[in-house]
Amino acid sequence: MRRFSFLFGALLFFSCQSLRQEVEPQQLADQPVKLIVACFIAPQDTVLAAKITRSRPILDDEPVNGLNITSATVMLENGTRSIVLKYDSDLQYYRADPEDFPIQAGKTYQLKIKTRDGRLLQAQTTVPDPARLQRAQLDSERVIENNEIKKRFFTRYYWTDLPNQSNYYQTNGVITYPCLTCSPIETVRQPVQFITGEGSQAIYTDEDSPNGPMTSAKGYMGASIPSDKHFFPVFFSRPFVLTASLLHVNNDYFRYHQALAQQLEIEDNPFAEPVPIPGNIQGGLGCFGAYNRSTVTVTLK
Repeated sequence: MRRFSFLFGALLFFSCQSLRQEVEPQQLADQPVKLIVACFIAPQDTVLAAKITRSRPILDDEPVNGLNITSATVMLENGTRSIVLKYDSDLQYYRADPEDFPIQAGKTYQLKIKTRDGRLLQAQTTVPDPARLQRAQLDSERVIENNEIKKRFFTRYYWTDLPNQSNYYQTNGVITYPCLTCSPIETVRQPVQFITGEGSQAIYTDEDSPNGPMTSAKGYMGASIPSDKHFFPVFFSRPFVLTASLLHVNNDYFRYHQALAQQLEIEDNPFAEPVPIPGNIQGGLGCFGAYNRSTVTVTLK
């Protein structure tokens, strides 16, 4: 038995040795640099924005703030009109005023980028129709944390799936309330934390409820509190305002953000398979996507 164990161990050792492959550091450094684009448009935009950076080889020691591409020509087109996005050095992205180039549901837009060294990047995306957020409901629940019973305040969103097509949605929200203990009194803004199976992105498909009613995951507002305490006025103050948003996103947006959320879930797991990030940028990496936002405001005075 001992002899068999020795032979098995030796076989395993030499098998592992045969899988080892030497990698020259220069091979990693010589990987081609690619441009990365992030641009998402919607009819409700207050600014048209596009972020352009370059990829970073593994052995690149240049500061992260040196990755921005600042001198490209960036243009949005819709087949009949176009607008040039100018680089804003303070915000570090290209921008334009949507009043000069309104984004409309159902239309297809082209993004075209040309760099000083002659690189050409382009993509197109179609803006989806709006899906109406019908209501945002506030509630609370009891939770157990560190063997202590607490409660948390949360919201759920309700809407109806748009008929006769595949749809993708994203939920987000912001709560605002005055900080009465601040001097002077100031407004506190906190994001709603949706907990879903796809990380914190809160992205949904209509596969389980085509053409029917849909409900979001719980969107938590603030931290848990002792069960014998009250939300008002101990932890929050009135007026307490929830600005709830439902994004009807297109396939380009959905695939990109879903992959990002999955990547975030496994980034600390050394045994997880890497998640490829899909994109639609010809000549580069990244995504040009679109969405349509519907908003409901709930105020507790």
